[in-house]
Amino acid sequence: MDTEASGFRPPYMSFQTFWNFIEELAAKPLPPRIDRSLMSSKSGTDQANLTMALTSFGFTDSEGNVQTALTNLTATDAEQRRTLFGEMIRECYSGPMRVSDQSGTSAALTEVFNSDYPSIASADTRRKAITFFLHAARGSGLELSVHFPSTRSGSGSPGSSKPKKNSGRRKPPPPPGAGTADQQQSNGTGNSGAAGHSQTVILNSGGTVTVTYDVDLFAVSDEDESFVLDIIKKLRGYRSGAAAESTTESGGL
Repeated sequence: MDTEASGFRPPYMSFQTFWNFIEELAAKPLPPRIDRSLMSSKSGTDQANLTMALTSFGFTDSEGNVQTALTNLTATDAEQRRTLFGEMIRECYSGPMRVSDQSGTSAALTEVFNSDYPSIASADTRRKAITFFLHAARGSGLELSVHFPSTRSGSGSPGSSKPKKNSGRRKPPPPPGAGTADQQQSNGTGNSGAAGHSQTVILNSGGTVTVTYDVDLFAVSDEDESFVLDIIKKLRGYRSGAAAESTTESGGL
């Protein structure tokens, strides 16, 4: 099970979504077959990716029937489960782990994914597969090469996220006439710090709405990615419509 030649295909989904599902299975008696009725709360894309990942790791066969590997994994406690899965990562990703043990670079990591897993069709899919591997290895307690890409804690590793502290203070809205976040940034007053991004629009009927987002799009599920981008598109569309209406009114005076 070292490479695709022995049946392993690297998953390219959110590792957090995958591991949460494993924890859900471990919390209840394991059924003899894993089917999509157990994934009803997830998007169709996540369901397909989960099914593929379970088969790739040998947790189920092609019909979804539970294999010994999944029975053994879910029968342990949380800490033992992470350790056991770490051993599976070393076995399934033998090439990438060999590069890591040699203190290889991120370029060397990409090269070994190219050579060991030729069925990965595109650079974007390969990036997602590498991100899954990094989160899976680090989340299982494996030490990786210091030259490998970094991963944000909590965006893909199981049980590693920490709640953000809330100071309880609200940021006051910008004064009327302050303009959108894009205009504020051009004047040096917008919020585009490393912690996230924000967009502010002035409503036609008065008042303002500010949306702030801090999202790692490399790690979120397809469903969450679509949700975030949909909000951004709606905000951008409203802002453009408001600007057009303002221009029309100014031309009529």
